[in-house]
Amino acid sequence: MNADIYSRRVKDVMSREVVAINAGDTIHEALALMGENRVSALPVVNNKNQCVGILSTSDLVDMTRDVDDDLYQLEFVDPTSRRFLLDKLAHSMGGETVQSFMSEAVATIEPNTTIGKASREMLRNRVHHLPVVDEHERVVGIVSTMDILGEFADAAPD
Repeated sequence: MNADIYSRRVKDVMSREVVAINAGDTIHEALALMGENRVSALPVVNNKNQCVGILSTSDLVDMTRDVDDDLYQLEFVDPTSRRFLLDKLAHSMGGETVQSFMSEAVATIEPNTTIGKASREMLRNRVHHLPVVDEHERVVGIVSTMDILGEFADAAPD
């Protein structure tokens, strides 16, 4: 493996076009952004573009666990009532705010950090995305496990 890979920096592999969301936006808006942009995590930013959290598909899976009992009860109602209750549930869940489900204790990383250290941070924090922030905690990019894995794959001998 190419030893240069360990000196590569996050700024060399991060996505600079970050799709972010505000804490007060709805889950419905978050899902739409994720779908339109084909991303599985959204940094949550304040009005100064500072990272205050992250919303990932894992957070949304946790949200669905919260309504598991309601869904189980739907098995015992007639089809018309079931459709009505599902629509109501989807509407109420979609109207919840991002802040209700985001991870607030978000690990971030700086652009000049090596991708080796970024990999260790992802493993230590058990995350697949790290928002990249400047010295003022403003989001300037995002790096994912796929970004880093791609670098290691490109550096591997054929």
